[in-house]
Amino acid sequence: WHLVEPGRSFIPNWHIEAICLFLEALTRLDIQRLVINIPPGFMKSLSSCVFFPAWCWGLENPSLRFIFGSYSGALALRDSTKCRRVIQSPWFESVARFPIVLQADQNLKTKFENTQTGFRLATSVGGLGTGGRADFICCDDPLKASEAESELARSYSLDWWTNTMSTRGSDPRSARFLVIAQRLHYEDIPGWCLKQGYDYLILPAERVKGEPITSRPDLLPPGL
Repeated sequence: WHLVEPGRSFIPNWHIEAICLFLEALTRLDIQRLVINIPPGFMKSLSSCVFFPAWCWGLENPSLRFIFGSYSGALALRDSTKCRRVIQSPWFESVARFPIVLQADQNLKTKFENTQTGFRLATSVGGLGTGGRADFICCDDPLKASEAESELARSYSLDWWTNTMSTRGSDPRSARFLVIAQRLHYEDIPGWCLKQGYDYLILPAERVKGEPITSRPDLLPPGL
């Protein structure tokens, strides 16, 4: 936390623990397709796009490969830069189980790769094309809030997810898919994923009493 948010205090809360538990389940392949819905400002991007790949490399498997996409190339690069900052820090080297060395010839904001062939690639909606395959295909806010009412924008982002990103898994048996976003429309990407049977963790700003927040209550922290 001190590496990406210096000068700001970390405020723990159960929802952060819940997100981490579900991401760990994704790593174990206990879950293979996951939707997390959460409003902005609740550590959505830091937990999933910055800390998660660093945790996987340092404590689980440095050869894992990640593709992260967002509606904005600038946002995708922001989180990629923060993740690389964590990985290259002396603090990370002191706590990681595996030594992580980034390749000198592949150490960019858009893509950096370690000496164990693991990489993290950042792209935006409409990007990536036909190249690049990974173990984790992740999408953080694929639709801009101001364009949520545009049928064309929704269709464009959904086509990108279903015809480009969803085909980029290295191995169909072990590829993991993550969509973490605020809900903006019934026909947005999270809505489509839920209809396809993705596991989900829904963390609304205001919960409707009696409404389930997850398909996997066994993964929630005790007492919830």
